[in-house]
Amino acid sequence: MNIWAREDKPLLVLAPMAGYTDSAFREICRGFGADIVMTELISADAIYHNNKLKAISSKLKIEELINLDKTLQMMKFSKKERPIVVQLFGKYPEKFAFAAKWVAENIKPDGIDINMGCPARKVVGSDHGAALLKNHALACEIVKVVRESIKIPLSVKSRLGWESDDEILDFAPKLVEAGADALIIHGRTYRDGFRNGARWENIYKVRRYTVNSKRYTAIVGNGDVGSYQEAMERAEAGNIKLDGVAIGRKSFGNPMIFSEKLKALPRRQAGNSQQLKAVVLRHAKLVYERKSDHGIIEFRKHLLAYLKEFAGAKELRGKAVLIESFSDVESIVKQIK
Repeated sequence: MNIWAREDKPLLVLAPMAGYTDSAFREICRGFGADIVMTELISADAIYHNNKLKAISSKLKIEELINLDKTLQMMKFSKKERPIVVQLFGKYPEKFAFAAKWVAENIKPDGIDINMGCPARKVVGSDHGAALLKNHALACEIVKVVRESIKIPLSVKSRLGWESDDEILDFAPKLVEAGADALIIHGRTYRDGFRNGARWENIYKVRRYTVNSKRYTAIVGNGDVGSYQEAMERAEAGNIKLDGVAIGRKSFGNPMIFSEKLKALPRRQAGNSQQLKAVVLRHAKLVYERKSDHGIIEFRKHLLAYLKEFAGAKELRGKAVLIESFSDVESIVKQIK
């Protein structure tokens, strides 16, 4: 099944974000209407060099193996999260091929994504992520070998280019020819980082190319989408129809962004705070079930985002950075006005 095939409306995708798109948050976003969710960045090198994988040959169950390794735990998901895509990053084709095949056969996600857009200094400094935008030949070789290694859908998350917006006009057709089933394109260059506004003009130009190409590839736009309504408008710009829209940072503290029903509700509207309280508690409960008290400490950043727009937020956010247990979360939620 091609999870990237658009049907009656554009796909809404939870974009992959290190430190945020863990299992609990993915399930919350799916519950509000995200059509596809993506994991945090997973190192292809870490999977390739993981000696614990040999334990499979000694009849150790995959569930037991996952619990032994932090990298593998990041890929663990519940049935409620499907369809889910595992995103891999790296720079070596042979390691990508091994990692993608191992993940497809053992973790069994609904798709594999190759990261070519992360601008984080430590990622790019190792020639991973957005650094691949500078080496089209290597990037396409990675796509080609992964495509040959797996049978499930393969996507690539990219930016417009390293320095110029027009680089994607040359790069995208090469990725399509190499075997990508979908391209998720962030409307900024590496040089932009997350500064300046996202620019979608060339994303639409790539859409025109893929519509007319022999091999159909889905195009998903990404960047500065702040609401459900805006996502629909971005995906239906004039006579151009994108296959979907990926939402990342704007979903922090607002997983309701994926809900058509809640698209017009101001966060401070009477009664809306009650729904937000329920979402916060549900999210925190899922985190606790999966990661215990350690997960609640990680949940601090999510709680800070949930509290951002509410009256008395400054005082509550001061308490949020100190939470250590689920009861601490409950205490703060009771104080939301």
